[in-house]
Amino acid sequence: MSRDEVDKKGNKKDASSSKIASKINISERQRQTLIEVVDDIAGEEVKQVTLVLLNADGETTDEEISEKLDMRLNQVRKSLYKLYDLPLATFRRIRDKSTGWFVYFWTLHPERIDMFVEKKQQEVLEKLNSRLDYEENNMFFTCNNPECPRVIFQEAMDNNFECEHCGGRLEAFDNEQLITVLKEKIIELEEVKKKTQKIMKGEK
Repeated sequence: MSRDEVDKKGNKKDASSSKIASKINISERQRQTLIEVVDDIAGEEVKQVTLVLLNADGETTDEEISEKLDMRLNQVRKSLYKLYDLPLATFRRIRDKSTGWFVYFWTLHPERIDMFVEKKQQEVLEKLNSRLDYEENNMFFTCNNPECPRVIFQEAMDNNFECEHCGGRLEAFDNEQLITVLKEKIIELEEVKKKTQKIMKGEK
C-alpha cells in the first residue's frame, strides 16, 4: 500500500467525525519490545510519537500528535512515515470538506512487533550464512597492506598476483579464524531466535 492510497469508505465521511476506536491489547513484554526496538532503530523522536499512538484511544492525526508533544509538524510526519516503513503503523486519509485539505489518521500496530523482530533476526541469519558460504568457497589473497582489500583467486590471477591498489605482492590469506567466528555467530543467533520464539509463544 502506498502512502497515497485512500480508504474508499473513509472518503465518504467528514474528517471531523471519522475517528474509529483502534486500541489494541498487547502484553507488557510486547509493549517494552516495541519501545526498545523503535528507540534503537529510529531514535527518540519516533519513540515519543510511538508512545502517543500506543496510548491513544483511537486513530490519531499528525496535528494532534504535534500538539501533544509540542513537536513541529514536519518532524511528526517524518516519524510517522518511519513507523509506516517498518511497518508498525498505517494510515488512511480523507478530504476535509470544509478546507479541501487531506487529513491523515494514523494507527499503530504494536501486535506486529513480534513478526518484525523475527524477520530481522532471520535477515541477519541469512546474511551470516551467505557470508560463511562465501568465505568457505573462495580462496583469498592479500598484500598484507591494511588499506588494501582482499581479493579472490581469480582476481589475483588476472592481476598476476600483484595488488592493483599498491602494487604489492599478493599472498594467500588464511580465513579460518573468520570462518570460525561466523559459525559461532550463527549458532549464537539461532539460539537467540529459538528463545525469542518461545517467549512469543509464552513458553519458558
